[in-house]
Amino acid sequence: MGGHKGPIQAAGAVVLREATETAREVLVVHRPDYDDLSLPKGKLEPGEDLPTTAVREVAEETGINIRLTLPLQPIEYTVKYSASGGRPKSQAKVVFWWLGVVVGGSIGAATASPEEIDDAFWMPTDQALERLTYPTDVQVLEEALEAPPTSTVVLVRHGKAVSRKEWSSRRKHAQDATRPLERRGRRQAQALVGLLSAYGVSRLASSSSTRCMQTLQPYASTLKTEIVGIDDLSEEAHAANPRKTVSAMRKIVGRALADPSQPVAICGHRPVLPTMRDALGGASHPMSTAECLIVHLDEAGHTVCQEWYSSRY
Repeated sequence: MGGHKGPIQAAGAVVLREATETAREVLVVHRPDYDDLSLPKGKLEPGEDLPTTAVREVAEETGINIRLTLPLQPIEYTVKYSASGGRPKSQAKVVFWWLGVVVGGSIGAATASPEEIDDAFWMPTDQALERLTYPTDVQVLEEALEAPPTSTVVLVRHGKAVSRKEWSSRRKHAQDATRPLERRGRRQAQALVGLLSAYGVSRLASSSSTRCMQTLQPYASTLKTEIVGIDDLSEEAHAANPRKTVSAMRKIVGRALADPSQPVAICGHRPVLPTMRDALGGASHPMSTAECLIVHLDEAGHTVCQEWYSSRY
């Protein structure tokens, strides 16, 4: 810990459920070492995306499996620890929070050690606002209780593909639409699995071009589902008639709004992404290969907030 340069990073989730028509409950944990009541969270592990950390920590500490929806305000504070020789030291810690929705699991399935977490349970939110040990947890819970219902759409730029020049020299007269991912792109595609899973993506759409379909294929295989290939999202179709791309995106967004429990991911090309992004109300932002824009839409289809995640590869 002494060699750590930046703040310690951690992630967690406020997991709510309906108890009655007028009351909700929140998932809380008890840590025996601190004798506190808190919201489930934990440290980022090497190679993880923060959303993946949040989902993993909730499952380990409570046994409840979740998908993430809205991001909440990160909380930063200072932690104290003993350095070598018993000298007290302090370091900044930032916890990234999301609103979480239950998708399975049970409290009895928690895998954290009893020394770390000895109880996890559902508590009425009005009680939690009074009984949570830390004011920062209360602050995050208050924000979560005010959050609107949303639908999640993930826009993905395809992974690193074989260059056009290499592809044309390797396969004479081959169509650009058949150009595949290169080795780095395949690693990027595999790395997307955890991130898409954290948001509970259950529907997949893509440009029908090979490099886009291959970018979502590892996740599709994990989910045992099909990718809907859409010609109107391809570079060629967009160049010929961008209005068809807009129409295709509107249909996808409409289905996402109609069923918020089924988040969707859409994979496209760099020249087409601005048109696709406009259909989501996303901010202008050049996307690198395999980068993701996660857009959270309210019931009217307006953007509530957005998140960006770049590939580690």
